[in-house]
Amino acid sequence: MEIGIEIIIIAIYLIAMLIIGFLTQKIGSSSSKGYLVANRNVGALLIGGTLFATFWGGGTVMGGAGAALDSYNLGTVADPWASGITLIIMALFMVPLLLKMKIGTLGEMYRIRFGKRGAYVASILSVPTLIAWTAVQMVAIGKMLNLFIGVEPWISMLLAGGIVIIYTYMGGMLAVIWTDNIQATVVILGLLVLIPAAICYIAAGGSSTFAINIENLASGIGIIKENTPNDFWTLLPSADPDHPSGITRTVKGVLLWAAAWCGMGLGSLASLDITQRVLTAKNEKAAKGGLVAGAGLYWVAGLGPIFIGLLGIVMMQLGFFSPGELATLASDSEVIVPMLAQKLLHPLPMAIFIGSLMAAIMSTSSSTIFASAAVISTVLVPGTVGDKRTEEDDRKAIRLTKFLVVIIGIFCIGISMLAVSLYDLMIFGFTLLFACLFWAVVCGLFWKKANVPGGIASMLVGITFSMLGCLYLSIQAGTLVIVPPEAEWEIYFTFVPWLFSGIAMFVVSLLTQKKHPPLPLTDTDGAVLKWPELAGNVEKQE
Repeated sequence: MEIGIEIIIIAIYLIAMLIIGFLTQKIGSSSSKGYLVANRNVGALLIGGTLFATFWGGGTVMGGAGAALDSYNLGTVADPWASGITLIIMALFMVPLLLKMKIGTLGEMYRIRFGKRGAYVASILSVPTLIAWTAVQMVAIGKMLNLFIGVEPWISMLLAGGIVIIYTYMGGMLAVIWTDNIQATVVILGLLVLIPAAICYIAAGGSSTFAINIENLASGIGIIKENTPNDFWTLLPSADPDHPSGITRTVKGVLLWAAAWCGMGLGSLASLDITQRVLTAKNEKAAKGGLVAGAGLYWVAGLGPIFIGLLGIVMMQLGFFSPGELATLASDSEVIVPMLAQKLLHPLPMAIFIGSLMAAIMSTSSSTIFASAAVISTVLVPGTVGDKRTEEDDRKAIRLTKFLVVIIGIFCIGISMLAVSLYDLMIFGFTLLFACLFWAVVCGLFWKKANVPGGIASMLVGITFSMLGCLYLSIQAGTLVIVPPEAEWEIYFTFVPWLFSGIAMFVVSLLTQKKHPPLPLTDTDGAVLKWPELAGNVEKQE
């Protein structure tokens, strides 16, 4: 393999990420507060950028384009559209309480309301989802570099995963935030390179000698409009009974549509990495502004992969793909993004686009690895970012988090060798959060009578019903099945575990009020924020 411009740019990009990790280690990661929540001194723009970059991973770029190619815009309801709703809900209802609690991760909230056991259970249920999401990113890197420059997927996963582990280990949350924002910029640049090239290619009738100019852009957009399928852009259940998404104006179709919105949109409220970014804000205004900015940027940029899926549909209709390319897309529609880049771009713009995909994928990977490590360390060493922490707490938290970054990162690379799907696996992971932890988050913050047995029962019932579904499908298929294969099962996995999880929360909490009185909502230093009349219950359960 020749050392081309693509490899040089990738190498420069990876080295730059390591330099950022080294620099942030020097300026802001000496204390647990600096390492875990960037000293709570991050402004709205940086928070918006890091939220966008966190969501914008391989599942969105490659998986979203593949979903749009197969199922139109309705196939992407869960991501980006429902994902953005998460950020708006969090800005409207959750930010004030989360900041006042002085927590480093959502795991500490579980500990405050549901005790040590509740925090352990919640962490155990949260971390596998983040590990699966990280594995999705590693798979995307493997697919991408294998298609572009012929690197074996496992080598790509090891290289990119190793770089992510190193700069996250060195710089902590501040390194994640700065690299996220740089990567977000590179991502936008990558879309601005590929999409105009594809439009002008269509305008030129599929000629490899196309020119990118205003005239061809206008002509190409006209051709795309003429060949856009009916109902491609709708986000409401379709009147077409044969719509490829299956989301039609039937009971099943409407339930499938609701599942797409709820699984990702509400399940992400329990996502550790999103909450962690909010907790770095210097004040409430910065947190809310960052969440709104992140949602807006994600929705606007999220049109990119969807539009790329549409470009793929139009190019198929016009006969611009070879039989070999059509066969590849038929077996794996998620390669549409790297396939178009390879087909349309010259070496330098293709190198920039490869860099943008690397940026998207690595930003998400660093975020999820760090969030997984942080939630475990803050549960085991509580109060590490509070005002009453000691130097010994600082040292313990930093050592433990760094150790976990390495262990979890290596584990993610290993899991990625086994993963195949991108978009579906990502969505299923957040659907599990919706099933297991939605009620724990909402009731923990807003329901006075939520107690330790109710919280734990809610989490365990949610995961039990989810695993029963997986077990049944695996027995039926004769092999391990994780991602639901049919629409009916997507509805089951979204709503049935969630419903019984909620019932368990309310019923068990109410039945055990006397024996296990609920705990007040406090900050990590013990100051009561809500329900002061419950303050005496803390001593009773210690």
